[in-house]
Amino acid sequence: MQEYIVIPIFSDNLLHPLHSDNSLSLLYAKKLNEESKILTLNHHDQFGVDSFDFLEDKTILTPNKKFLLHTHSFKKVYDINLLHYYIYNKPMEEIHNNAMNFLYDRYYSLKNINEVIPIYKHLEYCDKISKNIESIWDDRNKINFDSYEKYNNDAMLALYSIEKSGIKVKECFNEKSKRHLSDGKLFTNYSLYTTTGRPSNSFGGINFAALDSDKRQLIIPNNDYLIEYDYDACHVRLIANLIDYTFPEGSAHDHLAKLYCVDREEGKKLTFQYLYGGIPWDIIQLNPFFDSVNNLITVLWEEFNKTGKIETPIYKRPIFKHNHNEITKTKLFNYYIQAVETEQNIKIIIELQRYLYMIKSNLILYTYDSFLIDFDKRDGEKALKNIKKILESDIYLTKVKVGFDYNLMRDVTNKL
Repeated sequence: MQEYIVIPIFSDNLLHPLHSDNSLSLLYAKKLNEESKILTLNHHDQFGVDSFDFLEDKTILTPNKKFLLHTHSFKKVYDINLLHYYIYNKPMEEIHNNAMNFLYDRYYSLKNINEVIPIYKHLEYCDKISKNIESIWDDRNKINFDSYEKYNNDAMLALYSIEKSGIKVKECFNEKSKRHLSDGKLFTNYSLYTTTGRPSNSFGGINFAALDSDKRQLIIPNNDYLIEYDYDACHVRLIANLIDYTFPEGSAHDHLAKLYCVDREEGKKLTFQYLYGGIPWDIIQLNPFFDSVNNLITVLWEEFNKTGKIETPIYKRPIFKHNHNEITKTKLFNYYIQAVETEQNIKIIIELQRYLYMIKSNLILYTYDSFLIDFDKRDGEKALKNIKKILESDIYLTKVKVGFDYNLMRDVTNKL
């Protein structure tokens, strides 16, 4: 197995790899334990355009698999940031080059700055990253590599497929976002390397995971309508699935609120307070749901302290005790559930994208418990029902909204 460290260097370090004004400038390539080299594709110092065909059948190690795949569909790529995350439960340490940082800061408004920074500086910077990658790769036997490999394939494919669609906007979010507008679209960047396991999603100073109404109203369909599928009581239903508890038909929050003898909104607050802040003894006795949840929390905590780790049920990602010295019993449960939510969603996104590939509508945004579809009306009502069925996946219940922008949407759940 020939292993190469490959790092893409884009013309503009500030723009998304998919931006129409950005392109691959250089490609760093280093066979393990051999000398590194820089392949030139679009740079002021180049004498010709280098080919990277020799990498086609190689095993590739790279800091960000999605960004590399946005340039070329390499077959076997390992995201080393994700591997580091599996081993140490945090992303790789950032590498800095003082000279390059100075140029980036000094010439912030200059487009395609990487095309004029000397190639040897890029080589110097990438060599430092490469050294880290080699060290992390050597540590891969510290985890179940097969489980990492599966998540590396599935998660990156799922998130990469959403990023490719882009998000149509009717105008810029703010002055800063003008630079990131590409043919009327903005591009997202999902990152899995978070404390809880839930992906963050931001790029160009825009946090797509927490948009306010002013920004939501600027998101419009590239096709005909925006359709949002929103999970009802996502965590509650996910937990119920883990403990084999079946809720009656309808809202899980309504069901639990009735047990507390309070209204729905107060019931939601109490439910999350109990789940992630500690379940009082009288609540444990109130319903078998909370009794089973309390047992799960106890089992996870005991395993965490006895073996030094717990693993997520789908992709077996380890959460190591030595990486979380200050963690509490309830916080561990919170991390575990958010990780399970993300992994379950990865499986659902892959299935959904397989279906969407056959029709004209696109998944353009995923935020924890909701999915935004850029819907083409030629796909018809049947497609809306099929999407709903895939997303619910025998675990969830979805509410469905439709609109011409992401802020003003009306509920059409009862029509489906």
